[in-house]
Amino acid sequence: MGAALEPVLAAVFPVFGLVACGVLAGRFGLVHQSSSQALNQFVYAFALPAMLFVAVYRGSLDEILSGMFLLAVIGATLGTALAGYMISHFMKNATSAESTLRALNASFANTGYLGIPLVTVAYGERAALPAALATVATNIVSFALAIVCLELFVNPRPGALRRALGGVLRSPLIWPIALAVACVALEIRVPSPLERFATLLAAAAGPCALFAIGLFVSQLSMRAGIAAAWPSTTLKLVVHPALMALLAFYLVPIDPFWAKIGVVCASLPLGATAFVLAQRYKLLEAETSTGAVLSTAVSVVTVSFVMAVLH
Repeated sequence: MGAALEPVLAAVFPVFGLVACGVLAGRFGLVHQSSSQALNQFVYAFALPAMLFVAVYRGSLDEILSGMFLLAVIGATLGTALAGYMISHFMKNATSAESTLRALNASFANTGYLGIPLVTVAYGERAALPAALATVATNIVSFALAIVCLELFVNPRPGALRRALGGVLRSPLIWPIALAVACVALEIRVPSPLERFATLLAAAAGPCALFAIGLFVSQLSMRAGIAAAWPSTTLKLVVHPALMALLAFYLVPIDPFWAKIGVVCASLPLGATAFVLAQRYKLLEAETSTGAVLSTAVSVVTVSFVMAVLH
């Protein structure tokens, strides 16, 4: 257990450190709390698209289209999201828009900022590829569906479906992936200066999103946020990895090493960029930001347990 705990702490500590910096900056007035929205807009429109493009662009077409592994990742993600939606809709009598965001909060793993460095430290460089593919699959499925549903539910006017689909195509979280897939399929090489620019921009996504969460949390009552966030946190840290393990080890034929990485990625806490959508649509902002912090804290124990079991 100790050997499994060390890489988890090594990956989680910087995440908490960035959130803590945002909290302290907000509490002591070093950065105005309203800057959280500006930082999130930067992540949404610039840094995160660059990160998604780079992650896909650096893979091969065969790797990107690794069917069985992607099927398991998407199946576990959608299954957990459905559970989150149903609990919110029927047990909390929430609106469809709120339930959609809770579905995202229950199933969107922090594979990009936390998962890739974690599994690379724990299992070596060969673990980076399945973790990157899990990141791409989760972003495509989670964000595409979430954006369509939120557009439909938040703005339910005539022609909403057409606008929602158009919003997905224009979304800075979707078109970079499509562009990267096209570049890989057509063997188009991006000029080196442009690739380095995208890499530099991508590196800002995690720190800015986490700092923005800290800024937002600095003005909240954490007790109220935790009370609202615990059901989604339980689904994320318990149900999601359990469902992924069922699919990867028993129902879908996958390489055992890739199956292990898939389960570890599914056990990760809520990704900070879920808060970007929460703030964009003005939905469950306190619950989502607190959920990201709460699930990251608890994941130090739960991810360590998962890694020890799979060792």
